[in-house]
Amino acid sequence: MPASLRRLLGALGILIFLFLYVVAVVNLRFLLPHSLWLDLIYYLIFGILWVWPALRIAKWSHRTTQL
Repeated sequence: MPASLRRLLGALGILIFLFLYVVAVVNLRFLLPHSLWLDLIYYLIFGILWVWPALRIAKWSHRTTQL
């Protein structure tokens, strides 16, 4: 696969993943009781968790060799 196509697919993959992730996180939040501290902890944790899958997609899109 050409590098430019792989990078394009990686960028689109990250955008789609982030959109679905935000929708899921916001909708799951409505299932929990309302609390300022719970909001703070919830969004802090889920605000950091998206980085790991996004990094995996970015590493895949910048890989130069085939496995």
